[in-house]
Amino acid sequence: MPAAQWNSRFETGISLIDAQHQSLFEAVNRLATALGSDSVGEGVKESLDFLAQYTLDHFRTEEHFMREMAYPGLVPHVAEHARLINRVQVLQARLAEGQPITRDVTTFYASWLKHHICGTDMAYVRFMKGSQQQP
Repeated sequence: MPAAQWNSRFETGISLIDAQHQSLFEAVNRLATALGSDSVGEGVKESLDFLAQYTLDHFRTEEHFMREMAYPGLVPHVAEHARLINRVQVLQARLAEGQPITRDVTTFYASWLKHHICGTDMAYVRFMKGSQQQP
């Protein structure tokens, strides 16, 4: 079973954001697969690095949309993004030092994504739809 399973409850109705979210779920699952065979190898490092970079790119997209809309919840939303990025950077540093990471990382990441999308992101989406503007 995949670590992160996409379903319709995560759909925001914003095609670019939904596509990026789906790609994040896929990246979490690739990391889980890599961790199934190794905890410090190059495949794990590549998967985690890709997930970290894609997450940054996605957060930039969301934050751009929120700034354009003058979203009043921008500051706490960005802070939530920063906390995840910091956690991922710690994991990357551990791997660079040869310390193993476990599949718990993918469980955490999948849980974070689900909670963030259903809570924080949907609040932004409701605001955006209420203002009749779409990115």
